[in-house]
Amino acid sequence: MYAVHISIKVQNQLAKKSIILSLKDWSHHLFQKENGLILRIFMDKAENQIDIFHVFENKALMEKVRRESSNEFWDQIKEMGGQVSRFDGVSEVEMTKNFKDYEINFK
Repeated sequence: MYAVHISIKVQNQLAKKSIILSLKDWSHHLFQKENGLILRIFMDKAENQIDIFHVFENKALMEKVRRESSNEFWDQIKEMGGQVSRFDGVSEVEMTKNFKDYEINFK
């Protein structure tokens, strides 16, 4: 698996919420098998900061998505004055064997 960690700092809470909604709306197709996104986590850091974690099936699929569409999305945030930093690398994902017991409803 291959993970990407993106940290975003923007002017205010409204800009942060707008980015989250835009990302959710824009990226539904990433969860399709041919694009390889397995998991996405949003973590609030502050009123105007958010961290986003993406886990892809492999690096090749992540690079395909980045090349085809995501670079433009992050560039637009930077054009609005937002600060975007991104780190990625090979990852190992562990999960509880009792995952179903948590009654998590995925969107």
